[in-house]
Amino acid sequence: MAGKKSILVSLGILLAFTTACSGSPSSTGPEASGAPSATVGDMSKKLEISWVGQLARGKVEDNNKVQQMLEKKFNVKLINKKIDINNTEQRNLMVASGELPDYSYMLDDVGKLYRDGVTRSIPKELIVKYAPKYAALLDSVGTGWKVNEVPGKPGEYYALTGYVDTVENLFWGQAYRLDWMEKLGFKPKGKVQQLGTSGGLERIYYTTEAFTIEEETKMYEAFVNQDPDGNGKKDTYGPMFDYEAPSNTMANLAGAFGFGWGQFIEESGKLVNYAVSAGYKSFLKNMADWYKKGIIDPEFTTLNLTKSWEKYATGKYGGVQALHQSAALVSYTHTRPPGNLVLKEPNAKILFAPPPIGPQGKQGAPTNGNGVDGFSYTAVIRKDVSDEKLIRILQMFDYINLDPEGNLFTQFGEEGIDFKWEGTPKKSAVLNNRTDPERDALGIGYYNHVMRPAAVTPLWNDSTTVKLFDAFWGVEAGRKLIYANARHDYFNETKYNELRSKYTAKLKTITDEYLFKAITGEINIDATWDNYVKNYLDNGGRELTSELEKAPRVADLRKK
Repeated sequence: MAGKKSILVSLGILLAFTTACSGSPSSTGPEASGAPSATVGDMSKKLEISWVGQLARGKVEDNNKVQQMLEKKFNVKLINKKIDINNTEQRNLMVASGELPDYSYMLDDVGKLYRDGVTRSIPKELIVKYAPKYAALLDSVGTGWKVNEVPGKPGEYYALTGYVDTVENLFWGQAYRLDWMEKLGFKPKGKVQQLGTSGGLERIYYTTEAFTIEEETKMYEAFVNQDPDGNGKKDTYGPMFDYEAPSNTMANLAGAFGFGWGQFIEESGKLVNYAVSAGYKSFLKNMADWYKKGIIDPEFTTLNLTKSWEKYATGKYGGVQALHQSAALVSYTHTRPPGNLVLKEPNAKILFAPPPIGPQGKQGAPTNGNGVDGFSYTAVIRKDVSDEKLIRILQMFDYINLDPEGNLFTQFGEEGIDFKWEGTPKKSAVLNNRTDPERDALGIGYYNHVMRPAAVTPLWNDSTTVKLFDAFWGVEAGRKLIYANARHDYFNETKYNELRSKYTAKLKTITDEYLFKAITGEINIDATWDNYVKNYLDNGGRELTSELEKAPRVADLRKK
């Protein structure tokens, strides 16, 4: 059913775009002057607009190639914000110091930013008039005009919402050091296939059959104790962990114990947060056992996600949670596992497999979206941005993300210089000719949002990603492994989001402290569990859970 829904959504988007753009002049490409075909309105006045997009990494150069094109096309002066948008501390400082740009991709609670007076609302009438392709996208999905609507203000939105029509599919897999496995006598399960023939892909293999936690444990113990890298030292570990973003390193393992990381689940007929569930307790006990056996790197409590990626590249870990795009060595993933090792170490080989299976036969990973539809990721507009400037932002947003020519240029650069086609132009995969640092400097990807409806921007998937997608990660077998929140206050019908803003920081401190102490053996889990749960519930957890019980079930939202 999920597969049919995805196809119908794509067709609906395509039809909506065809209708919205009929009678309009065709796009004249990124070199054209004047207003793009997807926009309406006067651009005679030059405006200064500060901007942070999805691939902001602090490396963009001013007056870059993409910037020059956008400035000429929209009669603007763009101010690039030198920030790594994935760095929580940098984002917090940007907001706290009042330096939020006019337009910003945002990973934090956008509802809270609006309630705190940091951002402004975006009227539907302006979206419809000045971002018609985006409006067509929202029209094409039943939930489209309900997402991020300001409570009590119909037709006003506190964020622009991205869309990924593959978000209902399994994104995560587990990547193992196949060369270590071969050296130590561990055989892959299932039918093993080579992903590619060159560029590192000849050393990436995949299977659709997962290991069990018991099998992983035996393999990881060997990785720790039998010197798989041959340096004569006991300095290798099992899976890569980090303290900053456990959902990016532990979610597959959590799924083996029956819950999605960061989610509310139903357990014994009751709604509970994952962090106080029986499944989480079992997960912690298993991880504590791994830590005691030396499987888990004791430095993980001091490594943020970036530092853990850097250590992975030194060849110290035998396993890592990875996106299927990362396993396919898509260019934007080259700085993260497994690409940052494979492209550096010519002897490294990787086996990519589905998430592991737990002791009770459970398996899965959290959805990369909201569990209801393909809308995910947000961008906000600073509070003092005028309607005049907002209109120009909407025009640019539409062109950058949803105009085929604009999206191609801003995402990949110039054909023949920055990228080439794998096969037939515009009907095959894009192959990048630039390194990530070069792309960063040129502004390629910097100004974009996460907007990937397949009917409009199909070029995100190259052929290697499609292999994994078609093998398991995009078909029904993989979709069955996705965990979603049991309930979701998607349209702000309760006070849950308000309470979450109030209690999240305090509860995160409680859960993080317990996570690290439990895994490292500083505390006895059985002896401290009841007090930990009480502490969580007494500090806002009980109120949050009670409020979320008023929200719709995700299963019911999917029916709409």
